[in-house]
Amino acid sequence: MMDSGQNSITIISFLKQHVRRIVIIACASGLIGYGMSWIIPHTYVSTVMVLPAEQKNSGMGLASLLSGSLPSGLGGMIPGSDAKNSFLSPEIVLSRSLAESIVQSKALDTFSLFTTILQEERVETIQEALNIDTRRSGIVIIEAQWSTQYFPAYDIKRQAAKIASIIANAASAGIDGLIKNKSMTSARRARIFIDTLLSENKVALDSAYTVLQVFQQQNKVLELENQAKALVESAVAAGAELSKAEIELSVAQQQYQSDAPAIDLLRKKVSSLRTQYAKVQNGGVARDAFSIPFSKLPALSKSYVMMLRDIKIMEQINAYLQSQRTQEYIQEIRDVPAIQIIESGIPARKQSSPKRLVFTVLSMFAGLVLTFGYAILKSLLTTNQPHEVPLSRGE
Repeated sequence: MMDSGQNSITIISFLKQHVRRIVIIACASGLIGYGMSWIIPHTYVSTVMVLPAEQKNSGMGLASLLSGSLPSGLGGMIPGSDAKNSFLSPEIVLSRSLAESIVQSKALDTFSLFTTILQEERVETIQEALNIDTRRSGIVIIEAQWSTQYFPAYDIKRQAAKIASIIANAASAGIDGLIKNKSMTSARRARIFIDTLLSENKVALDSAYTVLQVFQQQNKVLELENQAKALVESAVAAGAELSKAEIELSVAQQQYQSDAPAIDLLRKKVSSLRTQYAKVQNGGVARDAFSIPFSKLPALSKSYVMMLRDIKIMEQINAYLQSQRTQEYIQEIRDVPAIQIIESGIPARKQSSPKRLVFTVLSMFAGLVLTFGYAILKSLLTTNQPHEVPLSRGE
């Protein structure tokens, strides 16, 4: 406990004795830090503020139609049917394709800070210089930074600031081109796929028309509904006449002898009506090219309705595919910006790092820490040294 008190007294006394030296060391450290802030590499940052443009996904309507009308799973094969949009994700900004497009634009070839970089390292350097920040409002900040070398001159600093702004603006233009190219490629793939579906659907539709034509010729079907209605009306009329004649015959048989001329006449009439009714049941007269037997009507009706249904579905799909093909073609050839640039990048007037004030204060603090550490270490060494006791003369 005694030693701790002595150490504290020793440190305090050291600080009191050397307060001037401590102040000088702190100021010297600050000056050194301030001087270093002029020597170390300077980093300049330029930002571009963009807003993603709204994009409509035309493939969804096509997928929703075909998923119900075509075989299971076919609708999901259509390009662009996915509603998920990875638009302006960090992967696009940090992609190698974007960095390569910036290098290939040769916009940086006039700056010595860029041309001194090895050719194979330029793409990686551009990738490392880019960053992206997405805000909740939907605005996207594209940031580019560039650093000088040690002992940067004024013109080198201005050059670094210009390089950062050029990279930021080139990145926004490159992103717009990449997204438009992706959209055009997707639209082209969708159009090609739709063309394939159209070709297949037209072949199937022509085949369905041929099958329907053969079916109509073989089964004497023209307008089945009207034909069935006419057959029913004929059968009802023939049946009513037959029933009426049979009733007249029954009444006459009660009044006349069986060999009476009136009975014989009515019997011939009933026989003739029965023959006519039987013909109606079998489709009418044999010379009629569009007569259909009643016994075949249910099966023919079912087959005919199914054929018409399939043809109608294919006609609707064909019409919809034609409209979708037109939309995808327009999407493929149109030149609409994929992003809206709210604020372009400009060369920064001041470096983002180092911050001279912060660097100076930190250097002063580091000098003070070293000074205090030296004081503590010296006090500990002084306290731990053995003290010699002087001997008296008598001894």
